[in-house]
Amino acid sequence: MDAVAAKAASDPFAGFLGIRVERVEEGFASCSVTIGENLCNFLGMVHGGLIFSLADVAFAAASNRDHYPSYALDVSGSFLKAARVGDVMRAEARLVHATRRTGLYRMDVFRQSELVATFNGTVFRKVSGQEP
Repeated sequence: MDAVAAKAASDPFAGFLGIRVERVEEGFASCSVTIGENLCNFLGMVHGGLIFSLADVAFAAASNRDHYPSYALDVSGSFLKAARVGDVMRAEARLVHATRRTGLYRMDVFRQSELVATFNGTVFRKVSGQEP
């Protein structure tokens, strides 16, 4: 595991949520979480914030693997299906387009092979001597 993957794997918030970073390589990262009752909303379904956080961890790992440091500028997405206790959720982030200063990523969240949510995010790629 390279330095960025190790940093992503030790992220305190991801650890608090039980998110595991599984793969980080150029233009791609994946992570997963097993849904427990503590990650559900009052309807008994996985909290949307967890689904977003899972996608965000993959996004951060992929974008910072491609260019360190990278900072999120925006993320938008859609929740397509619900998940429940016991489900294993997986997020994959893929580089779609990059310039010297920005990167666009697509993050898909799955329950097994079923698409549950999809997001697009843009990062700012800090150039030496610039502040985010």
